[in-house]
Order: sequence, then structure tokens, then C-alpha cells
Amino acid sequence: MEAWSHFDPSGERADHPNEDATALGRMVKANFPEISSHKIHFQHFDVKEEIMNLLPIPYKYMQGYRPSRKRFLSIGISSVKRKPQNYLIDTMKSVFTASNARELEEMLLVVYLANTDPSDNTEMAKEIGEIFRPQIDAGNLIVVCSSMKNYPTLDGLKRNFDDPEEKVKHRSKQNADYAFLVNFCAPLSEYYLMLEDDVVCAENFLTGIKNSFQNIDSSWITISYSKLGYIGKLYHAEDLPKLARFLLMFYDEMPGDWLLEQFYKSKTQKEMIHVTPALFQHVGTLSSFQSLEINAEHPEFQEIPLNKDALPPASCFTTLEVHEQHEPGHICRSSGQFFWGKKVEPGNTFIIVFDSPVNIRKISIATGASEHPEDILHSGYVQFGRMKTLNTNTCVMYNNLGPFNEGKFELASVDHVTGDRVECIRIQITAPQKEWLIIRYVRL
Repeated sequence: MEAWSHFDPSGERADHPNEDATALGRMVKANFPEISSHKIHFQHFDVKEEIMNLLPIPYKYMQGYRPSRKRFLSIGISSVKRKPQNYLIDTMKSVFTASNARELEEMLLVVYLANTDPSDNTEMAKEIGEIFRPQIDAGNLIVVCSSMKNYPTLDGLKRNFDDPEEKVKHRSKQNADYAFLVNFCAPLSEYYLMLEDDVVCAENFLTGIKNSFQNIDSSWITISYSKLGYIGKLYHAEDLPKLARFLLMFYDEMPGDWLLEQFYKSKTQKEMIHVTPALFQHVGTLSSFQSLEINAEHPEFQEIPLNKDALPPASCFTTLEVHEQHEPGHICRSSGQFFWGKKVEPGNTFIIVFDSPVNIRKISIATGASEHPEDILHSGYVQFGRMKTLNTNTCVMYNNLGPFNEGKFELASVDHVTGDRVECIRIQITAPQKEWLIIRYVRL
């Protein structure tokens, strides 16, 4: 921030005298004689610097260091100590174990310790340092905090919604916590993902986030990978300074998840963009507010391993009518999103055609989803095929591998049946069903 310039009421400016300063000095002397003997301070104002840039909040590095390069994704978690159970360590483990080496190169986890007692921050940071030293040394983890002296007042706040005083204080501080967190993360990455400190992550969630961009055509402010609270909200990092200011401006007005909704609406995004299946699940049963018991789980969470046992290069085709953006290609790309078809009739098929012949040792197919458990394949079987047709959307010859059982198909030692050089896998529907059909994944 630029230094303040000093004006003398007499009109003489210390650095560059000019007519405006002289006129202003005469005006002050004439109208405010009681301050004419004092200095008046003016500050050069720049919109970008004062409004769009980072807030000058002081932070203390508890673990880690500022990265030397910008990442694709920074992940922010604000945490306070909970008694008797603390979920933060398990959440951090989930972030790292759900990510492969390539994904870790593109991400940075930032933990903001928001305890009012500095000794609690020190204790938590020490524990994190002992458990996650490899991630800290690799530059994948930063732990920071800020002094409560930098916070807005938390006492005597108005009691909107007739909430108890302590609850108003808690949620107002939480809004400030997240404001401080997003402000810190703004320069670190291209995108920012907000999590809570009591979640579990789907495997390869970063790849799932990248893949979801292909199906989002419009410009966006917020994308949600979970419908619960602060969990799984994605932002452009360039919007974070504005979000920090927004949270602080209304910190004492309403709960934070309501403010997040108002933020994207204020920037003309009409409704939240929800990506399914959810990539993050809430697992905590103790709230950070007075250790109250809660039970909030995401009904659509599917821990689908992305790029784990991914299919070899292939194309997917179906004779089913496709529902919205849930196209067959999601299965071939192992994107973490599912195929969803409707008007399920006997004779309908879902076919995977491999670019090159493959040797299959085992196969696993899952249909349905936790939010739509009825949308399984009720009657059908799996086949393998050889001799691709000229238009390469099916094979000439098929042999049965076996039927579906309660929407699932599992078979080991497949190569004992098929031999090598399998060119197609076909799901054949054998009975009508009023329910639609979700194919969640095909793993080989």
C-alpha cells in the first residue's frame, strides 16, 4: 500500500505543492479553524489496489512455507480444536491419500488454525508437523494462523433470527475465519476449493473436478461438489479477495453458507451448479459449536476411484436415451461421473469398444447410485465380443460372461473364459423396467 501523503492546512504540500492543495488548505483554514494547526492526511486511492487486491491481514506460518510456483488448485480448511474428538488429521490424510503423485503436483493444502487460544494453534501445528512432515517438505501443505487482535468485534452483536448470543458469536467468527483463509489462498493457485475439517474425499477428486469442467458451458462463480455447508465449493482464485471482503462485510448478519449463496448470486450466477456424484462426504458427528452432535451425510456421495483400474482407451455407445449430460463417455473416460439412461427396454445395449484388443483378468460393473438406488439394472447380462465392425461401434461376435445380480456384476479370472484379444464389452438388457438406468462404473 502506498505511503500517505501529508498536506499542511496552509496549502503547502511536503512533496509536490499544487493549486488544489493550496485551495484545500485555504478552505480548511476558513471552515475548520480548530484543526488548522494540525496536519491533514490524504491517501492516494487506487481501486485495484484497495478493493480488488488482497487484504493486508497479518498471518503466521506455523508449518510449511510460501510456494515458489502457483498451483492448479489450493484447498482451504479452517479448523478449531474439538473435544473430545478432532477430525482434522483424518481429513488431511484423506486429501493426500485420495490423490496420486501427478495430482499432488497440482495442488496445495492450506490449513488455517482458528483457535482463540494461541496455545491450541501451537499444539495442533506441532501434531500436524509430526504426522505430515513429508507433505510439508514437498511443498504440498501450509499451516497458518492469525491473531484474534485482527478480527472484527465478536461481542454485542445483533441477534438476527433470534439466535442465542453464543451462536451468533460462533457463526460470526466462523465467517471471519473463512474470510482470512480465502484471502491467504488467493495468490496461490488458479482455482480454490473450500472444505471443512471433517470430510472424506473421493479418490482422485482433483481429476474429477477437471473432468467436470467439460460439462459446464457457462461462466461460473461457484461450483459445488457437495450440497453440504462449506464443503466442496470451487472458486476462481481471482474472486477470493472479493469473497473475503464479502464475508467480512456481512460477517455478523447470517450463517456462512447463506453468505456463500448470496455471493454467487450477487455476481449474476442464478443458481448453484451441483456436480454429481459428490466428491466429498461429511463424516463428523461433533459440531465445532459447543461440541453439539450432528449427522449430515451427502446422499449422492460415491467414492468412485478415478483413473484407478481405468479402462484402456475405448469408445462407449448405447441405444438408451441419454439423460441430460450423463453421456456414455463418462464410463470410458473413468471421469468419476456416471452414465444415466432412460426408457429402458429389452434389447437396449451399452457397448464399450476398445481401441486395441485387450486381455481382461477381472471385471466389475456397478449400477445405481445412493440417491437413486432404484436405477439399477434389474435384468441383464454381460458379454465379451470380437471382430469389430467397420463403423467400430460394436463387434460381430459376442459370448456371455454372466448375469447381473442386484444391479452388480463381478467376475474374476475372466481371461480363463475369454482368452486374450477382447475387443468389446456389451451390457445387454433383457427385461423392461420403469426405472431409469445408472451405470456408475466399469472396472477391468
